[in-house]
Amino acid sequence: MLFRNILPKIRPLLECLGAIASARNKTMSQVAINWCICKGMIPIPGAKTVEQAQQNLGALGWSLDAWEIEELDRVAANSKKTMVQNNFQTTLNSPGLFEFFPNNFGSVK
Repeated sequence: MLFRNILPKIRPLLECLGAIASARNKTMSQVAINWCICKGMIPIPGAKTVEQAQQNLGALGWSLDAWEIEELDRVAANSKKTMVQNNFQTTLNSPGLFEFFPNNFGSVK
């Protein structure tokens, strides 16, 4: 139910991730993981299979261009939905790193 409400409202972000993924011959997940890395975060992607873990590794060894990061940031900032806070994505000094996606996405106090 939660994702049924969120996904339609972040469609522009998914489309942006998809366009970048297609242009770079990467998956959307690889682009999303790389985006987090480019923003100074340490993502911890899930993997239930060896294939998924190998796919996650495809996010390493390259970086998004500055304009790709800016475009993802812009589209994310204009999203109409706030993601539910995950307690594991919180530090002692910030209310949350992933409050889907604030304008200062990735900044840690």
